[in-house]
Amino acid sequence: MFSRRAESAAFGLVLAACVAAFLHDGLRPGRVLSPADVLLVEASFREPDGAPYEPQNRLLMDPVLQFQPWLAFNREEIRAGRLPLWNPYAGCGVSHLANGQSAVFDPFNLIIVLGPWPGALAWTAAARLWFAGLGAFLLARSWGFGPWGRWFAGLTFPFCGFLVVWLLYPVTPAAIWLPWILLATDRALAAPTARATGLLALAVGGVLVAGHVQTSAHVLLAAGILAIWRLAWATERRRPAIAWGAGIVLGVGIAAAQVVPLGEYLTKSPVWGERRREHPPWWKPTRPRILEAACTALPYLYGSQRRGHPNLARGLGVDNLNESAGGFAGLVTLAWLAPLAGLGARRRPEAAFLLMMLAIGAAAAFRIPPVDNILRALPVLGVTDNRRLTLWVAFALTFLGGLGLDLAARGGLLSGRWSRAWLAAGLLLAGAAIAVPFAAGPLRQRAERHYRNATEPLEPAEIARRVDLQVGTTLDFTPRYLGIAAAALIALAATAEAARRRPEILRAVPGLLLVATLADLFAFGMGLNPAIDRAVQAYEPPLIVRLREGLGSGRRAIGVGGELPPNVLMRFGLADARNYDSVELSRSLDWFEPLYEETDEARSSRRTVSWRTVSRALPKLEAAAVGAVVAAAPPPDPGLFPKVERVGDAWIAWTAAPERIAFEGPGRATLDRRSTAAAIRVEVHAHGPGRLVVRETWDEGWTARVDGAAVDVQKYDDVFMTVSVVSKSGVSDSHVVELAYQPMSVRLGLFASAAALAAALLGLTGRPRWGLMERPRGGLDGPEPAG
Repeated sequence: MFSRRAESAAFGLVLAACVAAFLHDGLRPGRVLSPADVLLVEASFREPDGAPYEPQNRLLMDPVLQFQPWLAFNREEIRAGRLPLWNPYAGCGVSHLANGQSAVFDPFNLIIVLGPWPGALAWTAAARLWFAGLGAFLLARSWGFGPWGRWFAGLTFPFCGFLVVWLLYPVTPAAIWLPWILLATDRALAAPTARATGLLALAVGGVLVAGHVQTSAHVLLAAGILAIWRLAWATERRRPAIAWGAGIVLGVGIAAAQVVPLGEYLTKSPVWGERRREHPPWWKPTRPRILEAACTALPYLYGSQRRGHPNLARGLGVDNLNESAGGFAGLVTLAWLAPLAGLGARRRPEAAFLLMMLAIGAAAAFRIPPVDNILRALPVLGVTDNRRLTLWVAFALTFLGGLGLDLAARGGLLSGRWSRAWLAAGLLLAGAAIAVPFAAGPLRQRAERHYRNATEPLEPAEIARRVDLQVGTTLDFTPRYLGIAAAALIALAATAEAARRRPEILRAVPGLLLVATLADLFAFGMGLNPAIDRAVQAYEPPLIVRLREGLGSGRRAIGVGGELPPNVLMRFGLADARNYDSVELSRSLDWFEPLYEETDEARSSRRTVSWRTVSRALPKLEAAAVGAVVAAAPPPDPGLFPKVERVGDAWIAWTAAPERIAFEGPGRATLDRRSTAAAIRVEVHAHGPGRLVVRETWDEGWTARVDGAAVDVQKYDDVFMTVSVVSKSGVSDSHVVELAYQPMSVRLGLFASAAALAAALLGLTGRPRWGLMERPRGGLDGPEPAG
């Protein structure tokens, strides 16, 4: 028998091998774990009249537009010895650290900071999956799972649907802390010591700085439910409750450097109100997501946006794969192991907790009343996207699967009725697979109707091309996928019946089910987050080269329609007047409101931009130093622009926008090369009084000095910044103007984080003392007797 330490080491090695196999393509030299090939669908990245390109996964736009550019920016700033406080490349300048999803303090992102770019993207993802699996293994062992059960939980949780579909988003970085926080919660309640409180605080701090507030809230809610569950059955509640509460508070304090600036940022953004507007009142019923629930068993039932897959979800009014398949934990887990655990381990408190977690998570994720209504009535959760509670579904199924595998290892089997149900479901899916080719006509009609009603008008030839592609991939992929699922269910039924009759097969069942589950998870997840050649990741099309030449230092550009979505330019060190972020400044959105088509969508830079709206907003675009507008077609009225030119398969309309930094008055301003994102240094040569205009978004965190003396940073057009420069008329004076972004919220947050982290580390390493949260060595009845 292995010792606990030896077993943990062996598990860690096996898990590392599994993670390496899962991400092998992205870990290879010359390859990058990135979906950046989605940019090649744009005219801006194509050769003239080039053939349409089909990316490996069209769905993964956010990592390309947001998270990769932000991680690269974090890396550049931190390696230069600076905190990445301000992002000058988006939204005419925005607070970067405060947006939350930039995840500046996520410890896993140190791999990106210290490692090679962009190869470190894959190593960071691998480290996160390994960490999630180790936490699941240790939690299962602490809950008393047997060897089969704890290895099952630890090996399958990292590859469950939720962690895989959100792997390149800040969602998975927060979700991987779920088993660790539950483990720390149990320890704080079972042994309410300063050490246990410190461990819980570190876990809470880790999830809050991971970059996704909504998932962090879901993780902490699970920990709160577990704490209530444990305390309800405890004989002593006071000290465990204090220890747990102290750990939560201390963990929030550790994350204060992220939480406090984010809280301030939210007060300057309409996002909170927009989220409330998007969510109906809690008493109003909503349509349950029944069709999406089927993806918990068959994640590709409606195809996906992967290359070679049909995308049936949009035509059926179903959410995309990321929102529907997060609860997938393997067909074997759902059909065999979880039911076995539910029926055979009901006396275990952990099984009851997991069943409750599964029920609440599924009801919330798929909008089943009254759970959906209750969550919408709660603070914070009322404006979060509770579809992401598929995390609870995947977690609960994984751990129930571990309990079920332990029972199977002891000879437990479900009744013959389950086998017959699997057989019936398999035959039903086989019939559906056979019937799909006969539905080609209705499929074609529905696809044509869908593309004719698309948001952006399409040419007849493009509609025909898309219809042919959609119908062709449906007829190729769907029967094959349904046939494989049918074969799997029939194989489950045959295995169960054979195990009833032959003891040697019964003994092999645990291993067979573990291997089958891992194979199912790998078949689902491998390639979902694609790896591309390093040359594709670094590709800089001629249009970007031309923009860099024409824009000069600091001027911005925007895209029309689907061209150059917000933040694409940040990948190339260029600036966009829009900001692809979930939190945006109200001041900037108000200024650019004429730029967007009228819609009932939430106010954000993601709304549609057309040539009509560009013409309407042109004076404001020029005032914001927008020097170029890029589109797949030339402007209807080219006379509005000083110059229009075609580059590759796209068009650039140049504007008469001024420079981002200019001096209004007799003189000139020159940007110092030592300027950084959050510290702008300008040399002003003036022949009289004037003002320095910086077309960067005004914020209370900006301070200014002129020749070392503090001056006020005033608003320019109520959006940008200006600093007065006093100089004698007719006399040539030189001045140095320094602007620095140093918000008080960051300083307060850093101070609180340092204090809380010191307290947590003191609890971990300090000498134990008996007090409110410590028990005397002899237990609750008094000190241990001598001898």
